[in-house]
Amino acid sequence: MMISRERFMKVVSFAEELGCKVVYDSTKKISFNTKMYITIPYHFSLENTYALAHEIGHVIDFVNGELNHDKWLHDWSYRVNAEMSAWVHAYKLLENLDIPLHNWQTHVNAKLANYFILPEVI
Repeated sequence: MMISRERFMKVVSFAEELGCKVVYDSTKKISFNTKMYITIPYHFSLENTYALAHEIGHVIDFVNGELNHDKWLHDWSYRVNAEMSAWVHAYKLLENLDIPLHNWQTHVNAKLANYFILPEVI
């Protein structure tokens, strides 16, 4: 489902207010890094907006000193908790910015399922 450019850019603006640069690149995986960059395609869909909000959730935790990137990389139980935190921040952000949440639960369920199929989590 598509959303307006204006709504998508409201989410981008929030990231920039946190000191994060949003880089548009459809050839790379959607991600946040500790140099305060979020990489995402320049595509105005709800799914892409949800993904951007999720990465902003990681930025929020990182800025607040609540995300240990090394532990996120190497400790799967820590990663699951960090992912859940990012999704909670994302939901609050989207709700506050009046972004439609029509497919939110389906989107998040699909993304979280990836973390629970790993042998380290089971």
